[in-house]
Amino acid sequence: MRSLWRLVRAEWRKVATTRVVWGLLAGFLAWTAINVFAQVLASGQSGAPSGVPALDSPQGLRNVFASSGSAAVFTLLLGVLSVTGEFRHGTAVGTFMASPRRGRVIAAKVLAVPVVALGFAVAGVALTVALAWPLLAWKGVDFDLSTGQLPTVLAGCVAAVTLYAVLGVGFGALVRNQVAALAVALVWMLLAESLVVSFLPEVGRWLPGGAASAMTLGQPLRGGDLLSQGAGAALFAAYGIVLSVLGALTTVRRDIT
Repeated sequence: MRSLWRLVRAEWRKVATTRVVWGLLAGFLAWTAINVFAQVLASGQSGAPSGVPALDSPQGLRNVFASSGSAAVFTLLLGVLSVTGEFRHGTAVGTFMASPRRGRVIAAKVLAVPVVALGFAVAGVALTVALAWPLLAWKGVDFDLSTGQLPTVLAGCVAAVTLYAVLGVGFGALVRNQVAALAVALVWMLLAESLVVSFLPEVGRWLPGGAASAMTLGQPLRGGDLLSQGAGAALFAAYGIVLSVLGALTTVRRDIT
């Protein structure tokens, strides 16, 4: 256990002190800010566009504050890069020589990278609240952040953003090639899952994005409802665990040179 804890601390320092983390954090916060403005400006207080909840409705407010989880793609990429970067830059050999039990190295990354992602999530919540407060006041919308489902939405966003990092670590360990892993992760999150839901809306709730939306109490998917928040969290965590286990198993068996 002590050796694993030492690996976790080493991985945490490795991830937290790289320059790419700051670039991902900047992108995460910028994307979050854009989504907050978009959610507020796209809705009207007394009448919203077709299919968009009014800003002063419970779902409209939930959508605004769910923006704190809208940039989760950046923590997914953080997880992918934490593993694939080792192979791309040739540091994997030294890492696995220092700790020959490769499964433990992947386990350490699964434990360490989400800590950094948690920092992203907290910063995203703080930025969302800081922007939403004056924007909603400008729109004449009254709300109480401590009541209703808003605290649950924010907690779900923190959990989803953090768990996306676990998903990224597992996927990065499974694919290993950095360019391929990043490309597939981006295409899936930004395009492919939406296409799947368009053609097969009934399966949307079971996909990673649907599970994450359930965690943040998002809008129901086309053709069906989301899972409950607890079920969505369990499903999303299961995705991360399965990918991490598969990634660890393949890393143990593959040649790392």
